[in-house]
Amino acid sequence: MIRLESRSGPREEAHEKGEKMQKIGQMKKVSLRFKAGTSETVMDLVPDHPAFAFVFGLAPEGMTPFEYKLLDRTEGEDVFIPLKKQEYETFFEHLQPPIMDLFNGRDTIYLQAEIVSVADAQSREIIKAMAEMTSYREGDCGCGCGCGCST
Repeated sequence: MIRLESRSGPREEAHEKGEKMQKIGQMKKVSLRFKAGTSETVMDLVPDHPAFAFVFGLAPEGMTPFEYKLLDRTEGEDVFIPLKKQEYETFFEHLQPPIMDLFNGRDTIYLQAEIVSVADAQSREIIKAMAEMTSYREGDCGCGCGCGCST
């Protein structure tokens, strides 16, 4: 079971300053920073690649479960996600953030995804993301997830 929590402090501060923040939605470029832990209260795992950016809502079959957790959120929000190793592939699908190594010797990790930025995706970013999605589906994602990749 996946639980979601949000902490909205930075979001409220931005609205008080009068800044217009974009919500996460279709074809937005989303940049995240991950923290991870061995429990809900201790973020003691540090990913090798703590930042991750992707184009939201690109897959032709619809959004991933991960994208549903991010939908309509804005910069500065944190999304808390307990994640089981066996759920990784279906939860992220083609997105494959570089966090699989955090499961070494663990069945569950606790992710905190900070939404760093939300912006309109440029055409070249969309094309690049589509090419990466095609490579992933052809078994060459290179993520180390155990999905039968060629790496």
